[in-house]
Amino acid sequence: FGCMRLPEIQQEDGSWIVDQEKGDAMMRLAYEKGVNYFDTAPYYCHHNSEIAVGKALKPFRDQVYVSTKCPVDKVKKTEDLEAMLDQSLAKLDMDYVDFYHFWGINRKEFDEVIVPLGLLEEARRLKQIGKIRHISFSFHDTSEALKHIIDNAPQLESVLLQYNLLDRTHEE
Repeated sequence: FGCMRLPEIQQEDGSWIVDQEKGDAMMRLAYEKGVNYFDTAPYYCHHNSEIAVGKALKPFRDQVYVSTKCPVDKVKKTEDLEAMLDQSLAKLDMDYVDFYHFWGINRKEFDEVIVPLGLLEEARRLKQIGKIRHISFSFHDTSEALKHIIDNAPQLESVLLQYNLLDRTHEE
């Protein structure tokens, strides 16, 4: 269940909030119909998706998988990975996430940020202390870049890949 476009309400001051009642109903119905994976990220829904997802999933948190993401472009030093994860965990009001993704990475970010800053090893440490269950990445680059990342990062356990009936760019 993608939580990028939950129903929102614009406030009088121009800010946005998630319509929690509608979001709760949507996620609860999805869960009741068998959905067990809920995907969010720090910037979704005007930076409010993680908060809404955490509240909605609280009654059945132990029955579902929750994923969120790290915006790699904001990581300047190794410690930033845990700091960003901790921000997400606080918004979700959870002790751990099931899948923590290096968000929308490409080969350049992999080669020039993730590898040199030791982020794969740091993610492994965060997994060992229980804040992450699975080290992941989301991806929108070429199939060659995907192969390069997979071949050079055995720590990565899953990928969210842009591929669907209408967009078969990553068919290979």
